[in-house]
Order: sequence, then C-alpha cells, then structure tokens
Amino acid sequence: MKEDFAKLLEEYFEKRERKNDIIEGTVIKINGRDVFVDYGGKSEGIVPLDEFEKTPAVGEKVEVCIVEPETEDGYAVLSISTVKSLKRWEETARKLEEEKVVEGTIRQKVRGGYKVDIGNGIFAFLPLSQVDIIPVTRPDNWLERKIKAKVLSIDRKRQSIVISRRQLIEEERAKKRKEIIQQLKEGDIAEGTVKNIVDFGIFVDVNGVDGLVHKSDISWSGLKSPFEVTSIGKKIKVKIIKIDRDRERLFLSIKRLKKDPFERINEILKIGQTVKGKVVRISSKGIFIELPEDVAGFVPSESLKGRKLREKRTYWFTVEKIDTERRRVILKCQEKEHRK
Repeated sequence: MKEDFAKLLEEYFEKRERKNDIIEGTVIKINGRDVFVDYGGKSEGIVPLDEFEKTPAVGEKVEVCIVEPETEDGYAVLSISTVKSLKRWEETARKLEEEKVVEGTIRQKVRGGYKVDIGNGIFAFLPLSQVDIIPVTRPDNWLERKIKAKVLSIDRKRQSIVISRRQLIEEERAKKRKEIIQQLKEGDIAEGTVKNIVDFGIFVDVNGVDGLVHKSDISWSGLKSPFEVTSIGKKIKVKIIKIDRDRERLFLSIKRLKKDPFERINEILKIGQTVKGKVVRISSKGIFIELPEDVAGFVPSESLKGRKLREKRTYWFTVEKIDTERRRVILKCQEKEHRK
C-alpha cells in the first residue's frame, strides 16, 4: 500500500514538473473540436482544434505544452497557443539579458508597484520604490507613461521580470557625473543648485556632482550663517577650491568669488573713520559687527560704557584699530546714537 502511494506521488510530481514544458507530440485522431495528441505521457492529450491555424493531419508532429497534466476524464489538457506565448516570453527574456534595458508603458497599479507593458503581451513588475530617485507621491500620475528601465531580475519558472527606472537614472547620473568631474578644474566658477542647508555649510549640486560650501567659506567676515545667504532650490554661483575625484565630491566657496577685503583693508577703512555696521552676535567679551565689503568688526564690552546694542540693528561706530592678525576691525560706539 505504501509502495503504491509512493508511486502515485512520484507520478504526480513528475507530471507537475512537466507543466508548461514544450514537448513534441503526434496527432493521433480528431474528434469534433478536439485534437488528440500522443505526447509521450501515460495518457493522450487534447488540444482544442481552434488553436490550430488549419486542421492538422493524423500523424503530424506538433509542439504542445501541458496546461493540465490530467483531468477527470483521464486526458491531459495541451495547448499550442501557450507554446507560442512561452516562446515569445523566452525570446524576450534572452533579449533583456543581453540588452539589460527595456522600454515599456506603465499600464496598471498593483500591490507594491506597477505592471509595465514591455511588448508581445508581456508585462514586467516595477516596484514603487524603483520608479524614481524621489518618492512617488501621486501614483496615478504615472499610469500610461512610457518609461525606460533597467532589468533587475528574470525568473523563468515564475515568468517574472522585475525592472527599475530608478537604477537606470542613477547609473546614467553616475556616468554623467564622472564625465563632468573630469572636465572641472580647481579655480573654476560654476553655477549650482542648493540641495540642503545645515549648521556647518551648504550642499550644492553642480551639474549632478555633490559639493559643499563649508561655513568658513561663506563669507570673509565669518559672520554669515549658511541659512542667511541662500535657500534650498536656489541657484548660486560658487568657486571650486578642491576636487576629490575618487569620491566624486567638490569643495566649494562663496567668499572666494571676491577678493579678500583684508588685502586692501587700509583702502577700505581708516583709523578714526565713522562707519555703519549691523550687530550680528553678542557675547560676554563684546559685540560682533558686520561692516561693508564683508569685513568683521568687533566692539569690546569694556568700550560699551553702558550702551545696549540689539542684534540685527544697525548703528554708527568709530574705527579704533585694524587687527590684521585676527582679521577684525576694533570699533567704538559713537557717543551720539545713530540707529536705523
């Protein structure tokens, strides 16, 4: 009894494994709308007559595919149209393995992504996370859109093709980035787009290459914060001060678009001169003042003599000393307050 059961189980799995296999068979008879085919199995198989382009002759060789190994009537259900479909699928799979890239049209939303029509009645799966380099917020907007994508995987057993538009974009951007970074030179002035602003600097995209303007390279005075000078999405001009070709990164500067004002500080300011400046920062030791032409001024707390200055307010000062070593101009509050 156990041997009979084991034999039946083995036959069952053998039949299942042959499902969707392409097999050559021989037409043995035609009965109404059914064509009986000997395909090498223990029983005959039946192919619907309407799957043939013309009525076959008895003895004719045909390629068939097992759709159902065995029905209640004891016959296998065979198909010729499925053979054509499998061959088209295999032909497409081989082509995709060679080309690695596919074009198609997004036809339908499914769980976790989209079904993409890639031709010949074949659909590929595009995961939602692989649609674009930025998250998809309006899935319906992608329907019926023609796309080009990278082939990620091909599963012949499941007839599954997974693709990624995002990976193709990233690879194209990486290739373009390598080309661009080879063309750039230190000292070049370029235009970029602000991608992010943080306490320590400004991240700028220069034609697809990531760059950073460190806070120390924002202004000669050192008094401007990254958040003051620009905003995310804005186009700005920068000077390339260093290129890391291995890591494909740029080190940028805003202040070096202009000459260092301290190189001609004696032309800009004179001792005893009256100058207007804006209070930027107040500390226990004194007050930092932003002067014209990106020069840093400083009012020592002992020279305030009870005067109270407020941040972001503009006042008039007298130049007391030019400290070239510390790159600041020592100021004194004028006795009569001029405020704007």
